[in-house]
Amino acid sequence: MFAFVLAILVPSTILFTTGTACPNVVTMKMDDACLKSCNTMPEWYTLCQDTLRSEPDTAKVSSYALMATRLAIAKYGDAIIHTLDPMLGAGNMPKEEREAVSNCKSRYREAGALMESIAEQMVTCDFSRGRQEYGDVEASIGSCYDGLWPYQFLPLYDMVKADRDLTMVALELAGLIFSSY
Repeated sequence: MFAFVLAILVPSTILFTTGTACPNVVTMKMDDACLKSCNTMPEWYTLCQDTLRSEPDTAKVSSYALMATRLAIAKYGDAIIHTLDPMLGAGNMPKEEREAVSNCKSRYREAGALMESIAEQMVTCDFSRGRQEYGDVEASIGSCYDGLWPYQFLPLYDMVKADRDLTMVALELAGLIFSSY
């Protein structure tokens, strides 16, 4: 949990500039990595390009996946601090809505801790648990998203959809690594 909170507080220039050049991981142009990993969803392809805009045009796919993972970590923490905590603290939501938002907070914490674990593994080029943990992150954010279905009128719903999309971009980029291992 400490690492998750720390990741939110560390300046993004430190957080995002350290890539990882792992052996047996392909080097690709950013556009090619986005196309190959996110070709089934045009909005994910665009999000992939936006996410990797500050990365070198050509790099190891592990660097791209790490960048997307770290951005997701920051987004999850931001959601808890700036959106979910204030919503829950207001105390004026109906019971069912409060339960859905509380579930999101729990799921975002879980997803943040898992993504921290994945990022730590990527830095050391250990991909042994990444596929399972990305799946668990997808399930956590998906649980939040699904629980908000009756509350699509809330701005929170769109934020969670955007975070779910970023989660999927990180997962799809990492999928390029997992195919090599």
